[in-house]
Amino acid sequence: MEALLVAAVGVFIATNLDLLVVVIAFCLDEDYATGEVVLGYYAGFVVGIGGAVLGAFVVTGVLQRWAFLLGAIPIGMGLWGLFRREPAPRGDELQVIPGPMGRVWVVTVTAIALNGENLAVYIPFFVGLTLEQLLAVVAIYIIGAGVLFLGALLVTHITRDLPHPAWIDRWLVPTVLLFVGGYVVVSGWIAV
Repeated sequence: MEALLVAAVGVFIATNLDLLVVVIAFCLDEDYATGEVVLGYYAGFVVGIGGAVLGAFVVTGVLQRWAFLLGAIPIGMGLWGLFRREPAPRGDELQVIPGPMGRVWVVTVTAIALNGENLAVYIPFFVGLTLEQLLAVVAIYIIGAGVLFLGALLVTHITRDLPHPAWIDRWLVPTVLLFVGGYVVVSGWIAV
């Protein structure tokens, strides 16, 4: 069980680097209150973990042998992130800032989207776990989500006056997705 929990922590860290960066960005945005960010973040995180658990049950019953192919999703997202062309910014576009519930919704939807790519990693990882093991991993992930948020708050506090480097969104996040997707495909292919 200890080896499983160590692996679970490693998978959590590898799959949530992009979420850490996004949570830091929301925390740095003066339009978002900390409470709005934490509510939206946890709501999106819980939806993502719930989807992974449900997906693992479906895959276990139907498609367990082919679950590793889900690694193609983060690979595709990583390639899209590396090779997409950003539209030229326009200064005349009006930015609408939503109210408090709208801001919570924006953070929630963003967290769900970022956890969507994690499904490709979590589902194959969850497949074959006993109920006790699955509950232990989900508990570790919920605790890890809190640690991630506290880490984002700490980084925000330390770096509040520094500019957000564009290379994080442009290169780091897509590269992490490529590695995570590649790991899922290769490890699943070797197991088959």
